[in-house]
Amino acid sequence: MDAFYNAAAQLPGEVAKTLARVKPQAAQEITEICLRSDRAVALTTPLGARFVLPSGGLIRFNDPEVLRTSHALLQTCFEAVCGYSVHSCLSQIANGFVPMPGGHRAGVCGTAYRDGSGRFCIKNITSIHIRVARAEITECDQRLRELLKQSTVGIMIAGAPSSGKTTLLRASIAELSRLGRKTAVIDERFELAPVNEGGFSAEIPQHCDILSGYPRTVGMQHALRVLSPDVIVCDEIGTAQDVKAAAAAVNAGVGLIVTIHAGSYAALRRRPQYRALMETGAFTHIVLLKGRNTPGQVWEVIHVESDF
Repeated sequence: MDAFYNAAAQLPGEVAKTLARVKPQAAQEITEICLRSDRAVALTTPLGARFVLPSGGLIRFNDPEVLRTSHALLQTCFEAVCGYSVHSCLSQIANGFVPMPGGHRAGVCGTAYRDGSGRFCIKNITSIHIRVARAEITECDQRLRELLKQSTVGIMIAGAPSSGKTTLLRASIAELSRLGRKTAVIDERFELAPVNEGGFSAEIPQHCDILSGYPRTVGMQHALRVLSPDVIVCDEIGTAQDVKAAAAAVNAGVGLIVTIHAGSYAALRRRPQYRALMETGAFTHIVLLKGRNTPGQVWEVIHVESDF
């Protein structure tokens, strides 16, 4: 089953039924399901947004006949992506997303408020963007393979949203395992190696330990204390706490592979997080991705050790 159908099947009633009618050739190109209050359901493809007819056909232009989500239906969709247990997802919702079985991630937005304990929360959901997770889209780029063979690994994968940063991380993890290197993966958002009570959704590389749901900093600290990894891998790094954890890792002689949002090397260098991370000494190479139309494909590899 294509990942799109797996994600769509987790939605309620007629929404799931209509999306199930999308033809397989079209389904395999869809990267995101966008549900919005009182608007048409939009599917993100390499050629742009597409709307869904009752037959499952996709069209470029919004039409009165296409699948729509009323405000009430959107709330039901929100409950569905939370597994009909919104309370159990509150900590993730506060960070703007809900992990879904199969490694999909539902980004949500609505009305922000603070509960009685002062915790930031979101209610009255107005948009849900489900990122369709596909575990095997690309092989590890040869240039990246050469970096992974080095005695010290310090790689920052940079790309725009939906450019395939997570996809390339998975490929890197598989290559590290093939090389026999112990790898600790901090999977805060359950995207790199989706797991549930029945086990992992896909085969996991042999020499790989998955810390699912751990905040990045906590997971990195835990890995250093008890797993003795050769390399730590984590997604979407950038906070001050992440910088400290990266410094601790390099000081312990552990390699790092991380991702960070940036559409170009020039844009990356303008980010304060970049300079802070580089000053830790943990990173020697930047791997820039091409973009959303070629997810996981490497554009350029830059050696940056001389910058700091």
